[in-house]
Amino acid sequence: MNKYMAIAGLAAALVWPVASGADVWAGADLGLAGGALSNTVPLGLYVGASTRRFPLGGELSYQFLSLNPAREGLFTATAIYRHPIPDTQNMDFLARGGIAYIHGSRNGYVSSSTRPIIGAGVSYRIRPQVSLRAEYDVIFGPATHNGPLVNGSELLGGVTYHFAS
Repeated sequence: MNKYMAIAGLAAALVWPVASGADVWAGADLGLAGGALSNTVPLGLYVGASTRRFPLGGELSYQFLSLNPAREGLFTATAIYRHPIPDTQNMDFLARGGIAYIHGSRNGYVSSSTRPIIGAGVSYRIRPQVSLRAEYDVIFGPATHNGPLVNGSELLGGVTYHFAS
């Protein structure tokens, strides 16, 4: 039940920036996974918002970790920090941290669990409302079926659309 409260809290936190003239975005990503998430191919969607005056916001995402019958997935609720990289145009540093809920089936490698997640990456605006994004995320110690307790990792690349406000 605590994970639902955390998700509801983050969803409410997303409403505040939207109401105050915020940067709101949605995107999709594809990547490679390792560690406890080995043998999966993350394919995901995300939405987020932050105020224009303060670079901290929130982001919700869902990734299909496997398109095979195991049906493993990853839901994340994270705070995200965006900061322009000095001496570059249209490029930002991204950092995020929050919770990840991983669900899997009995046939899958990963068992259902809620774990901390952190990540870092870069975003590059190719158009006023479109940016490319690359990031590396680490999920700490997800539960596995009869497997070792190792971190999961993802290297993701994606496209983000920024809504005008």
